[in-house]
Amino acid sequence: MRRRGYPISTKLQALGMLETMSDYKVSVALDVPRRTLRNWMSHKHEILAYEVFPEPPGLIEFINHVRDNERALTTTHLILWIKANQREWLNNYLATKQQSTSYDSILRLRFCHRHGFSHQRPAKNKVKQADLAEAQSDFAAEFYREYIAYDKECVYNVDETGIYYGMPPRYIWAVRGGSSKFSSGEKHSLRMTAVLTVRADGNKLPILFIMKGVPPGHHYAVQQRAWMDTRVWATYLRDVLDEASEEPSVVLLDNFESHVSGESYNIMYEDPT
Repeated sequence: MRRRGYPISTKLQALGMLETMSDYKVSVALDVPRRTLRNWMSHKHEILAYEVFPEPPGLIEFINHVRDNERALTTTHLILWIKANQREWLNNYLATKQQSTSYDSILRLRFCHRHGFSHQRPAKNKVKQADLAEAQSDFAAEFYREYIAYDKECVYNVDETGIYYGMPPRYIWAVRGGSSKFSSGEKHSLRMTAVLTVRADGNKLPILFIMKGVPPGHHYAVQQRAWMDTRVWATYLRDVLDEASEEPSVVLLDNFESHVSGESYNIMYEDPT
């Protein structure tokens, strides 16, 4: 029995769909056996490296040039560039496809995705990209001159980024013809801040998470399984119990390993803090 062959465009389309869909759904949508999809996934890097387009550097240069000048770039612009610069290849390629879906097959080649570009919503920028690049270059040069004497392990880059979770849904089910409103309490997402630190030598420091709505007068600690351990118990002794006790006291607690230890004894009897 002759094995069924698939064009590279189908393989690329399948790999793209597998990023957000199960192999079962992709199999149904493309009429490709699941074992074939799994085989493609195991050879993903080789498939993505295969290039049908005859002049990738030229098209990549065009994309970068348009975006560096902050001009809108759409799929239509890419097709027009191909028509102007690779018409012979385009005609030969389209001749092997059904006329009704010929240009769709070009999109399934996923050229932009495979070369580091993504599909984004357009946004307005108050400062030109060229001005931002110049400012970045000037800052880097000034920073280098000012702090060249510091070793890499002594230079830290700190960045704070907000993380939103519990986002309100974009769509909800509602009675046909009825209201789609919901209470204001469900319209707001939750937020926390992550403080990220990396040294110039590449080493990363632990992340500091800043949560919202911590009640005053309490203490908080982080542990991998949300259990009490020696480190957290030491925090309790120093930050909670020590602040409350002003004279010799008796502490009644479980006979747990992290509670009854030499470190705990030292904190209670010998730690000057």
